[in-house]
Amino acid sequence: MTGGWFIRMAPCRFSPSERLSMNETCVRPLFRRLAGPAPAILASLCLLFSAGCGYTMEGSAPTGSYKWKSLYRGDIHTVAVPIFTNRTYYRGVEFGLTKAIINQLEGQSPYKVVSKEEADTILIGSIENVHVRTLSLDGNGRVIPQEQLLVLNVNFTWKDLRTGKILCDRKQFEQTAPYYPTLGETQFLAQQQSVEILALAIVQELQADW
Repeated sequence: MTGGWFIRMAPCRFSPSERLSMNETCVRPLFRRLAGPAPAILASLCLLFSAGCGYTMEGSAPTGSYKWKSLYRGDIHTVAVPIFTNRTYYRGVEFGLTKAIINQLEGQSPYKVVSKEEADTILIGSIENVHVRTLSLDGNGRVIPQEQLLVLNVNFTWKDLRTGKILCDRKQFEQTAPYYPTLGETQFLAQQQSVEILALAIVQELQADW
């Protein structure tokens, strides 16, 4: 291409942990290296992806063309998110998870969170299990509490209130977060981290099928 340059991208999905770390490992170093109009264009592309945008192909190859399009459903505008049911002994985690999901929906998707009476759809869920798994072992295979993993399992269903159709249904959806008691990190900190990543993963599951 004479007198300019272009970026060619292929559609892909990042895992929740990859999306959270992408800013540190990829975007910031690129901004330091690039000059001229490149940083502004790269910033625009990052904003598109963070807003849940991708591209689809219209027509058939080789005559088809690519078009930017939201990753989320265009026929849905609102969603109700009641507080998740908590079936565990970890009190309060349901409030943190529900709030994190609402924040992710409003920040990462085009859907507006409203009451059930006003909503097109409803996202209901339950926290099925919260447990701690010890990862560190000594030379004799005995457990030592240096590195531990907090595991959250949830069930959730996304339903269209206008038609009764189930749009998304997931069972035993899992998210983990490591923490290090010997470094002063608490289980509460791990729970907060796991809840935030789990909320992002749940919202990503509400994307439209490609």
